[in-house]
Amino acid sequence: MPVLDLKEVTKRYGDFLALDRVSLAVEAGECYGLIGPNGAGKSTLMRIAAGILTNFDGTARVFGLDIKKRAGEA
Repeated sequence: MPVLDLKEVTKRYGDFLALDRVSLAVEAGECYGLIGPNGAGKSTLMRIAAGILTNFDGTARVFGLDIKKRAGEA
């Protein structure tokens, strides 16, 4: 089971498309880095993974728990 599992994650801020159907799985023990230019969606992706942003399309799970359903429990 991946520690972080994102499937088809899409996030818009108004007309601005910050993430477009991002899918990613990070297994336990893996080291993963996000690089890209300003405005590429790195911070948005991390906010979703941390459970700070829950209004996005797609699915996001941390340790198998759905971020949208479990937000605020940590």
